[in-house]
Amino acid sequence: MKKPVAVITGGASNIGWACAQNFSATHSVVIGDLKPPPEKADNVSFIETDVADFNDAGAMMRYAADQGPVEAVIHCAAITAPAKPVEEITPDEWVRIINVNLNGAFFVAQAAIPYLCQTAGSLVMIASRAARTGYAALSASPSGTKPHYCASKAGVLSLVKSLAIELAPKGVRVNAVVPGSIEGTMIPKERWPELSQKIPLGRLGTPTEIAEAVRFLTSSAARYITGHSLDVNGGTWMN
Repeated sequence: MKKPVAVITGGASNIGWACAQNFSATHSVVIGDLKPPPEKADNVSFIETDVADFNDAGAMMRYAADQGPVEAVIHCAAITAPAKPVEEITPDEWVRIINVNLNGAFFVAQAAIPYLCQTAGSLVMIASRAARTGYAALSASPSGTKPHYCASKAGVLSLVKSLAIELAPKGVRVNAVVPGSIEGTMIPKERWPELSQKIPLGRLGTPTEIAEAVRFLTSSAARYITGHSLDVNGGTWMN
């Protein structure tokens, strides 16, 4: 009998890779990313995927379904951009962020739905504290809030709610994890001590802690939770 499958976009690094390692103990893991993971791991396979391409998203899900029943889809793939004043953001820069971060989330969800409906599975999307606050870092200045990134991640939170409502009758749960400042993401290591002073718990989070939150939301312990956005940020945003 084939193992259940967990599909992880952006699974080749950081939060996505931590999710892959977490799920590989119990699932066949399929990583969809532009590059392969940093090392080989048991029960983990890779398919090159550009989530901003609907055809790639569909190919990834078909590949995953060949491995076994798709029980969980974790959408981590995202990009950011340097902070700059809004009037300096070019149309191409805006479109690039929206294409990957928001269109990609929609394409992956749309491709995943038929397979998740077969298993009453779970979809979890990784958002960002930026979706809550309108700025992309604890030290953001008024001239560097990354509105394209913030808008893309806010769109993900709204998409999660819409999908949760539509898919609930089919037994599919849809939730988001909303990380704060996480080690090894887009934050240079030399800035960790400075940022830690602004976090009530006194430190940055780890990719493993985000993966554990994802695992909870896909588990039977969260079987009555859908449409929820779980903040994991050390107390920097309290809803």
